[in-house]
Amino acid sequence: MKPHLKTIIKGLLLSILVFFSVSFIMILPQLNPLSNTYGFNIKIGFPFVYYYQFWAGHDFLNWEWKIINLILDCLITWIVVTGIYYFIKKRN
Repeated sequence: MKPHLKTIIKGLLLSILVFFSVSFIMILPQLNPLSNTYGFNIKIGFPFVYYYQFWAGHDFLNWEWKIINLILDCLITWIVVTGIYYFIKKRN
């Protein structure tokens, strides 16, 4: 495999791990049952919210996906992580 392609694939794998980690970290404070700051809302996504779940009334759980925000979050994460990984590898 060519060196640049190998770097891009490793950057892709690292960016997937970073994306899942950031999404998990963003949801953790919202799942805390002792916290009343969030109410019954769950927002996932950084910097753009791509999933939103909330209660409407007493019986209905509503949710919303914003696919464009999901794509933008994935793209931003991939560019940042792969760029950092590329420059670190280039430096060494």
